[in-house]
Amino acid sequence: MNKKRILSLLLASSLVVTAFVGCGSSEDESKNNGGTSSSDSQQVLNTLYMQAATLDVNDCSDAETTTLLGALQEGLVRIYNDGNGDEIKPAGAESWDTSEDGLTWTFHLRDNKWSDGEPVVAQHYVDSVLRLLNPDNAFQYAFFAYDIVGAEDYNLNGGSADNVGIKAIDDSTLEIKLKEAVPYFLSKLQYTVFKPVRLDIIEKLGDNYSSDYKNNVYCGPFKLTEWDNMNKEVLVKNDSYWDADNVKLEQINATYIKEMATRAQLFESKELDNMGLKLIEYIDKYDSLADEGDCQLITGNAPSVFYLAFNQDSENGNGMLKSAKVRKAIGLALDRDEYVGEIKGRYNAAAGYVPLDVDFDGDFYREQVDEPLTDDITKYNNNSDELKALLKEGLAELGLQTDDLSQYTLTYLSQSDSEDGTIENEWIQQQIETKLGINIDIKVQNEWALFIDMYNNQEFDFVLTGWSADYDDPMTFLDMWVTDGSNNHTGYGSEEYDNLVTSLAGENDNTKRLETYSKLENILVDEDAVISPIFYYDTYSVVQNNIKNLQYPEFGPKIEFRWASIEDK
Repeated sequence: MNKKRILSLLLASSLVVTAFVGCGSSEDESKNNGGTSSSDSQQVLNTLYMQAATLDVNDCSDAETTTLLGALQEGLVRIYNDGNGDEIKPAGAESWDTSEDGLTWTFHLRDNKWSDGEPVVAQHYVDSVLRLLNPDNAFQYAFFAYDIVGAEDYNLNGGSADNVGIKAIDDSTLEIKLKEAVPYFLSKLQYTVFKPVRLDIIEKLGDNYSSDYKNNVYCGPFKLTEWDNMNKEVLVKNDSYWDADNVKLEQINATYIKEMATRAQLFESKELDNMGLKLIEYIDKYDSLADEGDCQLITGNAPSVFYLAFNQDSENGNGMLKSAKVRKAIGLALDRDEYVGEIKGRYNAAAGYVPLDVDFDGDFYREQVDEPLTDDITKYNNNSDELKALLKEGLAELGLQTDDLSQYTLTYLSQSDSEDGTIENEWIQQQIETKLGINIDIKVQNEWALFIDMYNNQEFDFVLTGWSADYDDPMTFLDMWVTDGSNNHTGYGSEEYDNLVTSLAGENDNTKRLETYSKLENILVDEDAVISPIFYYDTYSVVQNNIKNLQYPEFGPKIEFRWASIEDK
């Protein structure tokens, strides 16, 4: 079966849109630098705030940070998606060669400059990888470089940085040596942690490096001139960028707007150029408007999944989350069809972990491997007696009482206190309390960086969180759950799971790879119930008619501004 991308771009017809003023949270704000109107500069894009946690590329671990840093820094390659699927484009590297055995990659760099005028050289890429792997830094995505010779040994086993297989042949030539041929290696290189760094700037700024936007340096299409946390960001064109002549946008104003209703008002008054759609009533509305030619609607499945993650180290509830059966009971208490049908009015109910839009060997993985929770969902969905029996079985195995389930209380960590977020939180609470008889306390942390810190530090009993593919292969979802993995914040560890992941290194037999992927997914969501998948994400975004080539990649940043432009109205 040939794969088919479920992606449509409904372009508007010939409707002429009237001029619009700059985006801002107040009338006064539209008059300042954060709200320059398009009548003042034709190439000013007004968008939504990107809740980036850091400006340090090596410390990037989430989609919001990936999106901002994708605009500010230039890696070896960049994703291009004009509505026909992702394509890897040369970026900081103008070309590359690969040895016949696939183990040696040689990248030939462009003549690019940092925003302070210094040239971008191959050593900056070497410095980035070695800094990523330095065990003293404890970067979450260090494992991403383990394909490179000596990388894992340096990061985990006290090996030497001198033995890591990356070096600058000269200023414009970078060589990377791999342990085994990796079919998706080039796709991995687009990710933020591989972008170049300046050690002199890092040393100069010290502890402020991750947040000092004024004194930082940028080698991407834009540079950051204002960063008011949870308020707004202002990006301006980087004239030092190698392809600055073809970067059309002069400025990007990104403003934090909490409620969907407010976003919609700003979009309809032409004060906001694009936005994602969360609620079904808005999706239906803008679907109709797009059909009438009033805006562009971008829809499609996304390579992302949302799931309940459980903190197995938690002592709350007398350590009840140490039981896989308890964890499974909590996850199965949520009616996935009700969630996507009534609470959200969108998404696809999930009975597996690897989402719909991830490929394997030319076809969608999900079309080749059955979802491992299907049978359990059929058995337990909305069956309170069966769910309580499963819960009690797990509690009994831990030696805990089962007579009064109301004695158990767990904390649910949420990132959203918006109107729709509150509805979601209360629905999750009600589903679990009603069906299982335990108590759920809701703890909300709406500032993204603080939420990430709490999640990373396991300050939760369970949380609804998600994972979005960093590259187009199931491994980007499965290898993160190895014991002590830098993105594994559940306390889970399994020798069997670790060995299966290790067995995939250098395995080129796709039949064996697919079988191992299936085993890993089954252990993760069924046997060990480390997480409980709830829904597969989708994309619904609207864009003003006069905004051209604002891209929504399937992998990497949520939005790509590099090729966007604004046409005359």
